[in-house]
Amino acid sequence: MKMILNEDDLVVGAVFENGTIQDYVDEEKTYGLIRVEDTTANWFLYNDLDSAKEIKELYKKVIKEEHFIKNDFGEEIVLFNKKGNVSFERLVARIDSYLDDEIMSSIF
Repeated sequence: MKMILNEDDLVVGAVFENGTIQDYVDEEKTYGLIRVEDTTANWFLYNDLDSAKEIKELYKKVIKEEHFIKNDFGEEIVLFNKKGNVSFERLVARIDSYLDDEIMSSIF
């Protein structure tokens, strides 16, 4: 996975063998975009205690529509607006891998 950095050398996305991931694709910086093969979906991290007001509002809206949530000890990876055939589980696994790599790159 090759990390994409912004002008301040902060990770803002990644390119991998069969797709890409971006942290933010909207003006409010509330959700990102993942593409794996022929499938795209929007995604964001949610924590009931720490998420900003805009994220909490988005969460309330998204859970009323088709979505997928993986709960990692209170931190949720939320996927929505999926188009394509790749499963939610495969998408969230790729996001997990990206987040793990992002954390490791910020340590070193």
